[in-house]
Amino acid sequence: MPSWRIWAENSPFEFKDVLKARGYRWNGEGNGAPRAWYVDVADAEREAELTFLKSEIYRGEIDLLVRRVTAYDRFSERC
Repeated sequence: MPSWRIWAENSPFEFKDVLKARGYRWNGEGNGAPRAWYVDVADAEREAELTFLKSEIYRGEIDLLVRRVTAYDRFSERC
């Protein structure tokens, strides 16, 4: 089932524990993806997660990197 990968790029350091507790993972590898926190959510949860990031983490409007993840992406090295 497709999902969405939401990246919390340049999030304030003091919110790292909040992101971790919410299920975000850190990508620190040089794999072509951003060095940032990210989470995969279902389609129904996408807007709620974006609203959470904008209100609780960034505290304002921000353009966030959001990518649709299919089974093909999930099980390949590209994502």
